[in-house]
Amino acid sequence: MQKICRIQSSATSVEKNISYAIQHQCPQCGAPVTLGEETRFFVCEFCRVRSCISQKGFPRYYLPCSPKVPQDREPIYLPYWRFKGVRYICSPSGITPIFTDISTLALTDMTPQVPFSLGLRSQAMPMKVIEPDTKGKFFRPLPSATVLKDTIFGLKPDERTFKEDIGETFSLIYSPFYIRQQHLIDGVTNQMLTPGKEITPDIFDLDQVRPGVETHFIAGICPGCGADLEGSGDSLALVCRNCHSLWRAKGKTLAKIKFSTAAPAHKEDIMLPFWRISAKVSPMTLATHADLARMANLPLAIPRNWEEKPVHFWSPAFKVRPNIFLRLLGQITSAQLEPDLSQTIEDNLYQPVNLPASEAIQTIRITMAALLKPRKKILEILPKTEVTPQSVSLIFLPFQSTQHDIIHPDLGIAINKKALALSDNL
Repeated sequence: MQKICRIQSSATSVEKNISYAIQHQCPQCGAPVTLGEETRFFVCEFCRVRSCISQKGFPRYYLPCSPKVPQDREPIYLPYWRFKGVRYICSPSGITPIFTDISTLALTDMTPQVPFSLGLRSQAMPMKVIEPDTKGKFFRPLPSATVLKDTIFGLKPDERTFKEDIGETFSLIYSPFYIRQQHLIDGVTNQMLTPGKEITPDIFDLDQVRPGVETHFIAGICPGCGADLEGSGDSLALVCRNCHSLWRAKGKTLAKIKFSTAAPAHKEDIMLPFWRISAKVSPMTLATHADLARMANLPLAIPRNWEEKPVHFWSPAFKVRPNIFLRLLGQITSAQLEPDLSQTIEDNLYQPVNLPASEAIQTIRITMAALLKPRKKILEILPKTEVTPQSVSLIFLPFQSTQHDIIHPDLGIAINKKALALSDNL
């Protein structure tokens, strides 16, 4: 296998990539490196060293001050929670995905002069990772669950029955301010905010915090054999061609990933990653393939051996447009595939793994909402349904490549190549 990389399309993307730009330094040579917020693996343009980025918890960034800010002014950094992801609203009429990318002030009782949102500035200018020597006062944010309430999605409680957030990312972004002659000054533009009542220093008598270093760099070298690892920038799984293994960042080291591959029929086939999940679902009884067939009201005679076959939930291990993602959840899970598997890496093109297993587990209730009948009754049960994963497997399935689509040869499931190539916008 040459490398795990993103499928490219000849079409030009007209969608705006709203990923943030983050300024780092190469851990090997110290050269400045600007990366997208989803980047987990990169090669330094100066020293050509490969590095993995390991993130503990949620990332913490700050917007740098304008050079015009007086050097004798210590910046005051106020926290903003940023949420990006797809919320799936399940109702009797269907499942509606809503893509959301917002930022909101993570403090209460602030003067109205302080902006409630960061607006577009965090997309328009690079941010930096907070370091121990970063100058300024940082204030402790309120919990994200307190700040990012359902009202920010523009939905009233009676307009939904059940919801799930998939592929969400949380980050904490600090924006700089300072006081000059009892007026609040925006540290990014060095401009006075909308005049109001005079500001006194005690307005910032808040609980201060010094964000720890949560971002670590790991050498992109296979721990098993010492060969260079390869992968796309946003991939969670990095490949070693030499010893045919997959690795992921875990803490300050790399951990080996267990995986299986269904053999492709052609060298042009595209290998797509999926999570296969075995889970205990309660209080409803959904343990076997037969249970799934009955509860989904599938139009077929249920074979006797299905009563003994455990049911598995399948989820794409890659990001793709919500309508395609929903379709794949239902189609792959309904099929209950049992392909012949091996622990080898084929000499084919692989789609990057960029949806973690933890997110895939959250899709189980969405899959049930899409498949099980009657939907109205199922939606009444789902909010109280407990899903306990028993096992999770990473499986690569071959899809045949055509001019515009990739198609699963047995199920006839088709995915547009352009839609797959644009998945880094999600």
